[in-house]
Amino acid sequence: MTHIIAVSDWRSQPIDDLYTILETVEPTPDLLLYAGDDLSRFKNADTDTDHLAELARLTKHQQSLYVRGNDDFPPSTGPQFDSEFTTDLHRTPYTYEGLVFIGQEGSTQGPGLITHTEDDVQRHLSEHRTACEDRTPILVTHTPPFGILDIGKRFGQQHIGSKAVRSFIDDIQPPVTVCGHCHQFGGRAETLEYGTVINIASHDGVDDPGRYALITIDASNESIEYEFYDTRHLLGSRLTDLVQVGRNRVEQFSELGITNPDEITEERRAELEALPGASSWHVDRWIVHRQAFENDEVVILNKSAFGDLHDTNPLLLDIETDLQQDRIWLVGTYSYQNDAYRQFFDPDDESALLQELSEYLNDHGSEPIIYYGGNYFDEQCLSRRFDEHGITEGVDHLERAHDLGITAQQELFGPFNRHKLDVVASALGFEYQDPTVDGFVVGSKYTRYLLDGEEPDWNQLKQYNNDDVTALKTIVDHIRS
Repeated sequence: MTHIIAVSDWRSQPIDDLYTILETVEPTPDLLLYAGDDLSRFKNADTDTDHLAELARLTKHQQSLYVRGNDDFPPSTGPQFDSEFTTDLHRTPYTYEGLVFIGQEGSTQGPGLITHTEDDVQRHLSEHRTACEDRTPILVTHTPPFGILDIGKRFGQQHIGSKAVRSFIDDIQPPVTVCGHCHQFGGRAETLEYGTVINIASHDGVDDPGRYALITIDASNESIEYEFYDTRHLLGSRLTDLVQVGRNRVEQFSELGITNPDEITEERRAELEALPGASSWHVDRWIVHRQAFENDEVVILNKSAFGDLHDTNPLLLDIETDLQQDRIWLVGTYSYQNDAYRQFFDPDDESALLQELSEYLNDHGSEPIIYYGGNYFDEQCLSRRFDEHGITEGVDHLERAHDLGITAQQELFGPFNRHKLDVVASALGFEYQDPTVDGFVVGSKYTRYLLDGEEPDWNQLKQYNNDDVTALKTIVDHIRS
């Protein structure tokens, strides 16, 4: 068995987190794979610390295998790592336990310091093919294979993967291909007939957690298992399960000697309210959320905050878009007044769909429109798309729209650390028919349809949308009960 930890695009996350992971994860990984970008962060010019080599020392085989990303400096000007503990796979394949790791650096389109033409990539990988003759190949490539976990949106919604990489893996059929580059697909995998592609890119926001994958290759080097993780758990405290508690707040709690939620009590209210940025509002919610965990129940702190749900028969709504959120193609609804579900579906004519939806909203003009975004997403997206198509009455209808997710984050608490729709509904006993499908999967399948004409299983996507509406109804029913 070979155990691997895979990382990519560690652009803003603390490098110390990688040390923590390698020091604590079990079993200890044999190797570290890094699929590119921001390698300069791993070689500190001031202290001459070679983090890539030091991290390698924490693996069983004491090796970090890497490729450079499109935003990395080329070898002539970029960081030089200790070759005893690190291997640049683009230049030197690495063999281990019947496996051979080969690499492809940079990207084939878009801006960057390291870019290659598709012909360059094809020639390079062909040269490395001989290394695969007697061993099982594992490809580490910064850019994903074309059409697999590779839809970018920074420079327009399009595939940003490499066709040459896709052709190569279809040919040599590695059991595992590790990539990065396309951040929105980081932490996701796609299984092909012959193996699995794992995109482990992290987002580059200041507060975005780092992603990593633990990959196990069996003794035959033919089958794999993998799990995705992120660094949010590294705070080492259940305090972050509580609403409005992050890394800084945990440090403030620590200064008070508070290390777990059990110590968030009414008796310590004065100390808690005196913390920077804290108030009675925060302390009320920390205490109630802690109690909800203890009692394993979903509770409402302030029922009056949900007045619209008690006094009216609301209309529930959930939308599906492409990944760039520029096109609405499916809208699910439920009317309490009529006790009826209805879906508006048109993958090709958004204007017709929105016109029909606007007429439906007009027929339900007395009902508040309730959706669950937590960020006003549905409302803002509908407003933008109604406006784009000149459907002014549709925009007007949204004046009675309410984001239940915003209120739930402030007033509804349970044994969960995130207020996502599926998480809250699951705590109330709701189960999705296909737990492998989420909103991102639905959006990516529709985006592939737009880009490639690849027909998804529309019934599967409609079922997910209907489940979302039913999940919302589950929450509303609990609040109204």
